[in-house]
Amino acid sequence: MTEYTKDYQVYRELKEDMRPQDPTMDGSTLTFETLEHGGEYPDQMPQVIRVTDAKGRSCNYSVVLVRSKAVDSFCFGRETVEVGKDGRLVAA
Repeated sequence: MTEYTKDYQVYRELKEDMRPQDPTMDGSTLTFETLEHGGEYPDQMPQVIRVTDAKGRSCNYSVVLVRSKAVDSFCFGRETVEVGKDGRLVAA
């Protein structure tokens, strides 16, 4: 028997009334706070940045990690596969 473990995280929609707003579109009405620092390398790169608007709405932006390493996403894609009743992939 083969056992698979899959990690997951549950998200909720971040509606407009919950998101920080930047009416000037230049960041001048927002405050930025660095939270965690460090990571894999002995540098001072922020791992989390909190952005807060004038009404106190905030959002945390964090570094994307793959296998515990900071990465820069340069491509997105989506692939659809079909699985037969026997659990095997169906050739496209």
